[in-house]
Amino acid sequence: MPAELTGPAQPLPAGWLTHTHVHRFTVAAARDRVWDWLCDPATFTDTQVGPFRVEFLGGGFEPGVLTTHHGPLLHLPGVIGEIRDGEYRDLQYLYGAFAVSFRLLRPTRLQMRVTDDPAEPAGGTVVEVTIDAHVHPRFLRPWALSQRLFWRRFETWTQRAATS
Repeated sequence: MPAELTGPAQPLPAGWLTHTHVHRFTVAAARDRVWDWLCDPATFTDTQVGPFRVEFLGGGFEPGVLTTHHGPLLHLPGVIGEIRDGEYRDLQYLYGAFAVSFRLLRPTRLQMRVTDDPAEPAGGTVVEVTIDAHVHPRFLRPWALSQRLFWRRFETWTQRAATS
């Protein structure tokens, strides 16, 4: 299985818009602790509330591993792409990925970056999450709002896990 896709995993439908949401936050914990939590499959497989589920096929966070996050109104098959240990990981969503409806929203990529926080000499970590999606124009505002809300919750989960 190639670590990087050679063509568009999720082509842009005619008339749709591309949207990128970036959420950046700081965690009062060492970068290796935050990175370990973000790259532990159990972080995502063991915390899902039914009927949602995350699965990895053939490993964990390693290039080429297939993964899917699924549940009602959600189907996110993907392949783990580039990983730079301790700083960056890439998940590319495959054709067929959608949230709410395949006719409204198709996520294309989820990237996570961690860096040391220069403002925290005692050790802090800046986390940056970037999610790209193809969005039907009538769903752009609800999608943007939902991303702001969801990633704020993810920030809270990360803070709790990395500082406990």
